[in-house]
Amino acid sequence: MTRRLLYLCFVLLLAAAIAPRAHASADRVSFFHDIAVSEPDQADDLVCFFCSVRAEGKVHGDVVSFFGGVRLENSDVSGDVVSFLGPVRMEGQSSIGGDCVVFGFPLNRSEDATIRGDTVQFPLVILLLPVIILVLVLYGVVALARRRKYAYPIPPPPPMR
Repeated sequence: MTRRLLYLCFVLLLAAAIAPRAHASADRVSFFHDIAVSEPDQADDLVCFFCSVRAEGKVHGDVVSFFGGVRLENSDVSGDVVSFLGPVRMEGQSSIGGDCVVFGFPLNRSEDATIRGDTVQFPLVILLLPVIILVLVLYGVVALARRRKYAYPIPPPPPMR
């Protein structure tokens, strides 16, 4: 009986040592609902799927948006900003402490906006170029296969003697 109690105490002590500590996180993750950080608010990381991010307050981490845009209005982002298939607008004295990566849409920023890291923009044509090439190759293969399958509409004339 005492051995079982000792094993139980050991397992509980081990679980308590390994368990992560609870803390209030200001991370925000959203699906299909826009994320807004107003002027007095602060946030850590913002991740948005099929929605947009609008920040007026301070963001202490990164901002990531998939299939949606990012709009910074006099906001300070200490991390990176990534937008996949959505525009990034920087208005007023917005600043990004890290890199800004935009896939498929433009980066619009005011004259007072600053980006301390690198700026990378991939136009939508570059993203669609492999798909366009694949469609053209498949069309060519299908056209050649159909051409060999069907006979010529007019048979060649017989040789003249």
